[in-house]
Amino acid sequence: MNKTFFLPLVIVVLIIEGCTRPTHTPPSPAPQLPSQPLSLVEEKESAYYLYMQSEIYRQKRMWDKATFFLLKAIAIDPDSIYLNQELVMLYLQTKSPSKAIEVAERMVKTHPENVVALSLLAKMNLQLKQDAEAKALYQKIIHLQPDNENAYIVLGSLCMEQDNMEEAFSLYTRMAKQFPKSYVAPFFLGRIHAMQNNIEYAEKAFKKTIELNSELVEPRFELISIYKSDPRNETRLSPEIIKLYKEILVIDPHNIRASLERSLYYYHHGKKDLAQKQLAEFGQKHRRDPGPFMLAAKEFVGNKRYKDAVIIFTGLLAGAPENPILHYLAGVSYDAVQDIDKAIYHFKQIRPGTEHYRKSIIHIAYLYTQKEQPEKAIEFLLQKHRELPNDPEIISYLASIYEDLNQYAKSIEMLDKGLVLYPENAEMLFRAGIVHDKWGNKDQSIRIMQKVIALEPDNATALNYLGYTYADLGIELELAESLIKKAMALNPDDGYITDSLGWVYYRKADYPKAIEYLERALTLSSHDPVVAEHLGDAYQKASNPEKALEIYKKALKKATTNKADIIEKIKILEQTLHE
Repeated sequence: MNKTFFLPLVIVVLIIEGCTRPTHTPPSPAPQLPSQPLSLVEEKESAYYLYMQSEIYRQKRMWDKATFFLLKAIAIDPDSIYLNQELVMLYLQTKSPSKAIEVAERMVKTHPENVVALSLLAKMNLQLKQDAEAKALYQKIIHLQPDNENAYIVLGSLCMEQDNMEEAFSLYTRMAKQFPKSYVAPFFLGRIHAMQNNIEYAEKAFKKTIELNSELVEPRFELISIYKSDPRNETRLSPEIIKLYKEILVIDPHNIRASLERSLYYYHHGKKDLAQKQLAEFGQKHRRDPGPFMLAAKEFVGNKRYKDAVIIFTGLLAGAPENPILHYLAGVSYDAVQDIDKAIYHFKQIRPGTEHYRKSIIHIAYLYTQKEQPEKAIEFLLQKHRELPNDPEIISYLASIYEDLNQYAKSIEMLDKGLVLYPENAEMLFRAGIVHDKWGNKDQSIRIMQKVIALEPDNATALNYLGYTYADLGIELELAESLIKKAMALNPDDGYITDSLGWVYYRKADYPKAIEYLERALTLSSHDPVVAEHLGDAYQKASNPEKALEIYKKALKKATTNKADIIEKIKILEQTLHE
């Protein structure tokens, strides 16, 4: 049963009120035109004239002048709710939320019982995630204006978002009595009952919602969810569920969710031929329109319903066998259920020149590596590289596979080709720096990392890499500390950057400071044996061999490679402590 779906609160407000910015039919009286004609001088002093000047500049997107004239209008008529409301909207348009809320707060202070002012401030609070303040304002609005249906809706949704179901239930119950013809209250009461597993009451509430508004599809989906959760319907086709899907598709013949879920329902209840026929018809109908397929991807792949996604996309392909988007989505789905051969098959059906062709190339190469067939991945990528010699992703991925195979010369050869084409590609440069480091070319690695930082001064990974390299070599320790501190300011909770800073202090022989940062690094990256080993080294230098031995043993348990050094350190310490 769907127990977690809520419309975002701001969206609820927009649905009820129409838009974020009011139309020029003001909710409260606009500045009034004088009954007698004004002289030119008098007209220039009129709040209405200044407001119209502001509107002219706003239409031209000349924000400074629009604001200037609107502020002049407000100076003449400071208590105008309408003018102040327009100023709030103007500040929002110009991305000045702090100024907007300042005006809204001033409006409420000047007009503490004006519902328009209170509503505007409440919406501002919601947009700024100040839920407690918004809640208090909507409560006040309901007290001042008990027939304000929108306030009930937003306040109830806010309570539900905060998981305060008791308060939400009380509010929607009051709303149902206050607005007996409104479908909103029974709908949300149904949601609350469903979440609390009060199935009988939820069913009644959703049926009441449909009775009040027969054109709604959402309560029908809720009822479908309820009926699907009934154990009696696990093995049999439920007439109620079939009827509800039909009703939704009569109301909205283009409802993608209903079309696809209905087919899945038939499929899972033994009507596979009917399901596949429906899916093929859907695929044929939309074969030239990617929109429905992308919505299906959002629902089934986005929500990790991969087994259902396989059924859906292979079914749709029966009606649109050449559609590259469907082949791509089928490939992604088969990959997710670990059917690698079928995933590769679908990615290979995507033809050159189509939107997902290049992505499919990388996917296929990745899947070959997952099958532990790196040679096949290389052969495939080299073929595609001949076809697309300037594609940076193919070049980079080829280089990374060579790197994983410790074929550093070939990796650098590919990266150098790429850097001739894209000399300022920071990602490719960074990869080249790492490969040169692994290959033993430390000087070249340092020069490349310096170039990466020159191109991207806030590249935290490159800053950390260069700083750690200096620290590991025991050179340029002041510069290393500066680089790593900058990286840490950009990513303060990164365990590897914290480890690098601890290692700088270790190299500076400041062991208490090294221990402080390395302890924190191990907390942030508890799985990493190198971080643990660094901490053990620091404790040993700080004349705490017992603690060092404890940490080395933890490092050894985590290590999968290069265990010999840790084992040797443990042996030396155990011998020292024994003596």
